[in-house]
Amino acid sequence: MHIRKAFRPLLCAGLCAVLPYTQAQAKEPALHLTAASTYYDNRSTALDLVQSYYNAIGTGQLARAFSYTLKGTPEKDANQLAADYNAFRNRFQDIRSIKLRFELGFTSAGVGTEVSAVPVVVEMETNEGSTIVRSSCHYVVRLAPDTQDYAPFDPIRIDASFDEPVNGDFDATALPDCRF
Repeated sequence: MHIRKAFRPLLCAGLCAVLPYTQAQAKEPALHLTAASTYYDNRSTALDLVQSYYNAIGTGQLARAFSYTLKGTPEKDANQLAADYNAFRNRFQDIRSIKLRFELGFTSAGVGTEVSAVPVVVEMETNEGSTIVRSSCHYVVRLAPDTQDYAPFDPIRIDASFDEPVNGDFDATALPDCRF
């Protein structure tokens, strides 16, 4: 899976230094998240943010999950933001549990901005008992916190996500190639 051309200028506005990309299968056991999972909210790194995002979905805290995609200052009016959240909630409201594998794909540093790609394979079990396996690329943006001298603060966030269904087993599915 490659990033769409329309997203490339955002990633490399200004000077970019792309760190080497390594595509290794996750050797760690998959995370399994359910409504009984421990609350996890860590926005320190791209990997922590993606894990927090899926923790929120797996525990049914969809407003928290949606918040990981928002800038500090909303770019949309309240009606559009509510419509986007409703679409997000409708997509994930029937999820009972999530199993996930992920790793840091690459990091691109520009002037005052860092973009990281996080490839993910996720298995979602619905309340009805069906299973959905998806292969996703999440692009996480962090503006340099020391250069932000305004309110509200613009946090690290998932700026774009691209995913596709997988017609295979969660354990056998390779992590996607999230390079652009």
